[in-house]
Amino acid sequence: MKKWHFRLPQLNTLGIIFSIILLVTIMTWIVPSGAYNRVMTDGRAVVQPGTYHAVASNPQGLFDVLKAPVQGFENTALIIAFLLLIGGVLAIIEKTGAITAGIKEASQFFGRNPKFKFLFIPVGLTVFSLCGATFGMCEETLIFIPILIPLALSLGYDSAIGTAIPFVGAGVGFAAAFTNPFTVGIAQGIAQVPLYSGLGYRVLIWAVCTSVVITYFMIYAHRIQKDPTRSITYEHDQLKRHELGINEEGSKITGRQKLVLLSFGLGMIMLVLGVLKPQVCAFLHNLTGIDFMTLFHLEQEGWYITEIAALFLGIGLAAAIFGGLNMTQATDSFFEGVRGMASIAITLCFAQAIVIIAQNGQILDTLLDFMSKGISKLHPICASWAAMMLQTVIDFFIPSGSSKAVLTMPILAPLADLIGITRQTMVLSFQLGGSWLNMIFPTDPVTLGAIGFAAIPFSKWLKWLLPLLIIMYLLSFAALVPPYFMHWQ
Repeated sequence: MKKWHFRLPQLNTLGIIFSIILLVTIMTWIVPSGAYNRVMTDGRAVVQPGTYHAVASNPQGLFDVLKAPVQGFENTALIIAFLLLIGGVLAIIEKTGAITAGIKEASQFFGRNPKFKFLFIPVGLTVFSLCGATFGMCEETLIFIPILIPLALSLGYDSAIGTAIPFVGAGVGFAAAFTNPFTVGIAQGIAQVPLYSGLGYRVLIWAVCTSVVITYFMIYAHRIQKDPTRSITYEHDQLKRHELGINEEGSKITGRQKLVLLSFGLGMIMLVLGVLKPQVCAFLHNLTGIDFMTLFHLEQEGWYITEIAALFLGIGLAAAIFGGLNMTQATDSFFEGVRGMASIAITLCFAQAIVIIAQNGQILDTLLDFMSKGISKLHPICASWAAMMLQTVIDFFIPSGSSKAVLTMPILAPLADLIGITRQTMVLSFQLGGSWLNMIFPTDPVTLGAIGFAAIPFSKWLKWLLPLLIIMYLLSFAALVPPYFMHWQ
């Protein structure tokens, strides 16, 4: 007689997102609807503490669920355009042969200098972690993933390492940041804590967390170099190596290809300067006494997605010219790259549907009010831990660091005074709890873009990264204990 065994369905990324959509839809029928009053402060709708009130229930029906992915496109249109543009421009650069030739040159360099190969992971992770910790690098990491994956493959690593260096590197810096304006800056401002105060302890936390992440990936890299089949992307990487011709002998890099790579490198320098424009101008002002912002009529804000996308489009034009591509070759390559990003773009729309349904069902403020009341009854150390976990719950629905700050900090900052911890500690709870799981949440567009570039199934990415994130949460719990005893201000 045949025996039947129950097995969980094998779901791809879109299947997992559909399952979460169903769960959140059910929650809108169970969780009471409620809302806080909000006031506009510095262009942001900031929650007013103590104003939570019940509102008319708005459970989401079938038609609401079907509309949500379209509404999700409206919310993510900018980042979708950014991803499509990146895909197109990278395809132009790849058409010139510059990427493959550059990777082979780099591989030969590391072959002649093996001591530098050892530094690839720790130096790469440290650089991107610093970018996340200082100016909040996030979406910008997507530019580097398609470049670092072939380089990682040429050095005997895998696509997962090539993805982790920019994406997880910036992620750990973002979570354990010390001057990130989108998390530390906004949260301290709302909590009425001096801007970027408590810097020493935050730098210590960043150094410890970054070191642990480096160790984790160094161990994994050593393991797959001994046995490549243990890589989570082994089958895909075999095909990728063949496509890129990494293991094959090739001709020397040409002058045109060098110009393409040079234009890309200069573009990346301009990207960093553009993002850090206010800080760079302030530094030059202090150094020279010249107000460069006024002199060159520069905007006060640093670059964001629109400006970065425009820069990248310029890099694509330069690559086509320097690479000697005619109009047909350049445009055909561009649209081929755009088509390759289409599946990621659609997945982003459906992931945003989760957030749309929760917001339309008006259950987010209810969850925030319920959990914040529970925090007030705990011991101060446990309360700081609970506040961190509250941020994790909110983070699933609102990946944006600045959006979480204006939603939660107006409530949690005064709560800190009542439960016996400093507001500085509450800011630390906010930044640690509201960032770690961004790297595996399907509601985060950058996460889906990163694993989409690497062609890593969501289930494999989750299984691979979850042990590291558990370690980071344990470290975060430990990091919240000393501030209580030293009355961290």
